[in-house]
Amino acid sequence: MVQIDRTNSAIAGLDLYTVAERHQSALIDAIVQEQIKSWLDHPYFVSASVHRSLDGVRVFTYSQWRPKFDHRSLPRPSMFSEFFPPDSLLLEVTASRSLSAEVEIVVGDRITHLAEFRMTSTHQPEMIKRTSAELERAMSNSPGLFSATFHRSLDGTRMFNYGQWESKEAFEAILKQPGFNPEQPYWKGLARNEFHLYNVVHAQSAAT
Repeated sequence: MVQIDRTNSAIAGLDLYTVAERHQSALIDAIVQEQIKSWLDHPYFVSASVHRSLDGVRVFTYSQWRPKFDHRSLPRPSMFSEFFPPDSLLLEVTASRSLSAEVEIVVGDRITHLAEFRMTSTHQPEMIKRTSAELERAMSNSPGLFSATFHRSLDGTRMFNYGQWESKEAFEAILKQPGFNPEQPYWKGLARNEFHLYNVVHAQSAAT
């Protein structure tokens, strides 16, 4: 079972890939069979999950490492030379809410919404405040939202929301709510935002 460590006793590694649609499946196979397989023997490895975008041109891995290990220092398998290198970051959780006691990452049709906010490092502290406030509103007014977990990048330039939804339709309904009005978004004046929708296609923990 893979769970997001909301206490930050582990550090999260996020690897964001862009890929031609025809190569998405091959990239996922390489991540699972080569990269994650090599990670399993590392003493600081906690878990990893692989996410495939619904639009077919993105993949991301969400890995967890202890204690504060930088996974970017590990060598990349040679077959990854066939793909564009990922945008790799280290993250920690700033706020998280869920309907269940834990935020579990499971393979299946559940929708993962990954929202990315880019900002200057001077704006990250205010974004942490705003996203924490937004989290309370979203969880109270969003049928079909199972969990939302905001992370900050340790370099100070980005934040991410890892959201779990019952369906694509449930997620799209929140876009009509006042807080998500494109004219007055909660990140206005602080960050640029984009988001994409994914399914989890692989989840692996050190214990399995």
